[in-house]
Amino acid sequence: MHRKWAAALAAATTLTTALVAAPAASAASAGWLARPATDGGGHAPIGGTVPGLTGAAARAAGGAALDHFAQTRQQRRAPAQAAQVQAAQLHTDWGVNLPSATTQGIHATQSVLNTAPTTTSGGDYVYAPTALPGGGACIELTTAYTPSGPDLWAWDWCGGRDGVGKLTPMDANFLNTYTTTVNGRRAYSMDEHKTSTTSNTWTVYLYNYLTHAWDTYFTSSGTYDLPQFNFGWNMFEIYTSVNPATGAGYYCQTFAGRGFESSGVQVSVGGAWVAASPSNTSTTHRSIPPGSAYDCPALTFTMVNANDHWLAQIGATQPSGASYEAESSANTLGGQAAVRSSAGASGGALVGYVGNGSANLLRFNNVTAAAAGSRTVRVYYAAGEARSMTLTVNGTVGPTVSTPSTGGWDTVGSVTATVTLQAGSNTIQLGNTTGWAPDIDRIVVS
Repeated sequence: MHRKWAAALAAATTLTTALVAAPAASAASAGWLARPATDGGGHAPIGGTVPGLTGAAARAAGGAALDHFAQTRQQRRAPAQAAQVQAAQLHTDWGVNLPSATTQGIHATQSVLNTAPTTTSGGDYVYAPTALPGGGACIELTTAYTPSGPDLWAWDWCGGRDGVGKLTPMDANFLNTYTTTVNGRRAYSMDEHKTSTTSNTWTVYLYNYLTHAWDTYFTSSGTYDLPQFNFGWNMFEIYTSVNPATGAGYYCQTFAGRGFESSGVQVSVGGAWVAASPSNTSTTHRSIPPGSAYDCPALTFTMVNANDHWLAQIGATQPSGASYEAESSANTLGGQAAVRSSAGASGGALVGYVGNGSANLLRFNNVTAAAAGSRTVRVYYAAGEARSMTLTVNGTVGPTVSTPSTGGWDTVGSVTATVTLQAGSNTIQLGNTTGWAPDIDRIVVS
């Protein structure tokens, strides 16, 4: 299995998608959209279709989580009912409002939690983000962290349908296909814009990092059913109850140490994609709110760049450093090396059959360093027996480390090694020329 990106991943800094002068609808009709800067920028073709559930199957899979989302959205129409819910459960958000008169679409890159826990408890729900452009958009794209797990939803708000149009579990297959590493976090890139003005048709696309093309996620048309409301890119929306044991919302403990990041947020203004800014969008709060207002004192919000780069962090970052998943499409798998599913792995998958010869290798591409110098690489792995592996950095053979048994092939442990990186992009290759290496989960570089 051998995969290599066509373009280098941008450095771990503020990442934005490429600006496009052509109107979004014209670009889509021509069969291309702006390629994310996370995959080199320029233009990318429109390719296949994102897998997912629709109709009754989607409603059955979403269950109570969808019922909750529908109820809270409909409460916007009934303030008295909303006040009753507010007394029992805090609902608030943070993000950017998109004025209907001037914006007609959204480009953005959004981080995804890919290591356990990714489910909520105590009846809490975290939506990071919910995205609904101005201009009568039909589709609210939502990354939903619920008691049953993380899902991607396309909520249909046109033609009186007002329910889930498509649901896709954010499992290992999704992460491997539609995400890359942005600032040390797994993240997907999305595009939603009007694809027909005559029927008010809107389409959501996700960027496929395996095929380097935009895949269609969901399309809807008709009359927008919530014209009295302006939505936008709510990068962090919560419904939470206070845990009596901690005095904070349940999600605050569940997601301690986790970060939620929105970067490269662009809006379509006058037929051109431009970065969201104070001149074309407005924030949901005049100033950055404290975590206590979200029943989570450990929560901090950062406006990395107004209004196109947002970060919500609960407590200290875990782990420190940039994390790179072994199964990522950014990597090169040589020889027999192959991805396998694993419930114990951070992204739900490991890379096995590494070693036992020089051909069977795993190479992490585009490992970034702000400056040249020494770095610590923590390798997370699984092994039912003692093994070893050698790290090769930028083609130069580096240290060999012993990897004791972790107690099972789905039980993850870690070892560290010190390497020297150059400024910018680097490669870190794992292998073993004389015996098998362990199965690899990820590396963290700090």
